[in-house]
Amino acid sequence: MLHLRRILRAPLLLLAFLWVVLEETIWHWAGLLGAQIARLPIFAGLERLVLRLDPRLVLLLFLIPLLGLIPLKLAAVWLIGGGHPIKGVVLLLSAKFVGTALSAHLYTVAEPKLMQIAIFARMRNVVVALLARAHAYLDASPSWQAARRTVQRAKLAARDLAATARRWIFGDGPGLVARIRAVRAQWKRRT
Repeated sequence: MLHLRRILRAPLLLLAFLWVVLEETIWHWAGLLGAQIARLPIFAGLERLVLRLDPRLVLLLFLIPLLGLIPLKLAAVWLIGGGHPIKGVVLLLSAKFVGTALSAHLYTVAEPKLMQIAIFARMRNVVVALLARAHAYLDASPSWQAARRTVQRAKLAARDLAATARRWIFGDGPGLVARIRAVRAQWKRRT
């Protein structure tokens, strides 16, 4: 058993790392996108419907994002098969992201109803407990702490770079846009 644990430790750590990264980044951004999409009138109506429906029917509402994306996934396969792999992959990833965003927002709205289903509540609590254990284990790992520090430094560097680019393009003084406008104005005066 100890030998099996030693063999499985690295792949399981990698999966845990990927899950935490997925949870902390993609799910966060998908939730924000879902909140923006929820401002559309049709989704406001869906939220009102969730509040009125039986919890088991609310669970069925999660089929909407899945079924709604099937045409986009088929179009992505068609693009890939038609010699446009990049467009197909971009469409597929975009469809998955939007589907995740809708599901994340729907889950946020529907969670109180779903928690009324006993098996759902138990399974959710098991998953949350497993995630908490994985987080605790990873947070205690020196390699995880080093990776988080590296990611944090990279985020700060990216923010600084973005701020510098923003100042250069839009500028405190004559930024790129102002420079382009000045050149265009000079060009128009010459002609």
